[in-house]
Amino acid sequence: MRAATKKLTTAAVCTALAVIMCLLTAYLPLSFMPLYLAAFCIFLACKRGSLPYGILCALASVGLMFLMSGLSVKWLTFVVIFAPYGILTYFLQRFSYFKPKFAALRALIAILYFNAMFGVLYAIVINVVSVGIDGMNLAEWAARLGGYPVLAVVMTVILLPLDIIFASLATVVLKKIPAPVTRRDTDKSSAAPITDAAVEARSEKKYDDVFGYEIIDKDGSDKS
Repeated sequence: MRAATKKLTTAAVCTALAVIMCLLTAYLPLSFMPLYLAAFCIFLACKRGSLPYGILCALASVGLMFLMSGLSVKWLTFVVIFAPYGILTYFLQRFSYFKPKFAALRALIAILYFNAMFGVLYAIVINVVSVGIDGMNLAEWAARLGGYPVLAVVMTVILLPLDIIFASLATVVLKKIPAPVTRRDTDKSSAAPITDAAVEARSEKKYDDVFGYEIIDKDGSDKS
């Protein structure tokens, strides 16, 4: 399977999984956690497909969720916070929480992002008074809790640990799904002889079959 085909296949699988998560959110009462998983699917489409594939995955998920839930707080939350978050983490993956200098920077970026996007979401929802959660008037509910400042603190306390989990999960999953490698065909007449070292180096490679990758064992035998 060519690298381009592998990237397209990976992006298609990630899009399907993201849509399933959006479907769960649309029909489960007061459930926003699947949107977090949908963002992770968008991130995988970016990392193991490409950035354009990740953007297309986000757009497809947003569009299909709108068809299922219409204009709702859940859909707006996905559009404003989680779908862009899946793309943002594509750029933030290099900043690991396991390295102190990078951990502080990523935490700061995450806090600024979540507060900024939640501020946008809050302004939209409060001004569109017909939008609520399962029949609940969100404007009145937010006012009883203390308004935006209190909600922003609660969102930060919830979402920052989720970003730490997101980064850790990404590290594990990306090791299980290797990046597609483009193979170049060489001219047989000018090809260099295959040495024992080359065979051994090739046999060390492992490919997961989660998205159609070959599985090559240490002994060099193909198990796909």
